[in-house]
Amino acid sequence: MGKILTMPFDGSKESATATTAPQDVSREDAATFDVLRKMREDILCCALKPDQRLRFGELRQRYGTSVGTLREALSHLVSEGLARTEAGRGFQVAPISLTDFLDLSELRVYLETRTLADAIRHGTDAWEAEIVSSYFLLSKLGKPSPDDPVSLKREWGKRHKRFHDSLVATCTSPWSLHFRSELFDQARRYHWLTMIHARSRRKNEHLELRDAVLARDVDLACGLIEKHIRGTVEQAASEVPGLTLEMTKRKKA
Repeated sequence: MGKILTMPFDGSKESATATTAPQDVSREDAATFDVLRKMREDILCCALKPDQRLRFGELRQRYGTSVGTLREALSHLVSEGLARTEAGRGFQVAPISLTDFLDLSELRVYLETRTLADAIRHGTDAWEAEIVSSYFLLSKLGKPSPDDPVSLKREWGKRHKRFHDSLVATCTSPWSLHFRSELFDQARRYHWLTMIHARSRRKNEHLELRDAVLARDVDLACGLIEKHIRGTVEQAASEVPGLTLEMTKRKKA
């Protein structure tokens, strides 16, 4: 359900690009997509925890909808890798692991640097304005601490995603944007768990990233986004209990 840009950032229809990259259904109005959005966000924010059983009775109460609608939404989540299903055993939230996060992050480095480089080369005034605006909104809120309310953490997550999406918005490859967005969303669960368990505070890497992108410095911007991604992995591996345990076992092995 990753967001893909199929026309220039200025919205001109004349230059719209036809693509077979998957459709973004996040703004569809059908009941299934409304439930899908809510359930997806609950998984990404760990309100529905990794490995948690997704029982229809509980889900009907939580989302106020039918089993048929829930089943359709869950099928979408399975296809996205956020849920799992086994014959006769129903559905559950996809598990997390350090191995998965490392694999995911390596792919993110590959795609983020390429989409960012292309976006910088094709950047427009409107693109720069959105980067400035989205950074301003993110910095106004400030990174939440573990004890902050869930609502604040969710709002920060939305603003964080908007900022990162703005950086690559003028990339000319819809397929690259699609897969980059999918990987970003997959990483959100790990970001959330890192925020919950964070003991250390990192410096404002978003400001450095913003300035490098606005300066159209491709090499610096790509180096910073790679550092940003890898730094999150290192923090998660040292501070998220389940992932820390995996890292300890790796070191002993």
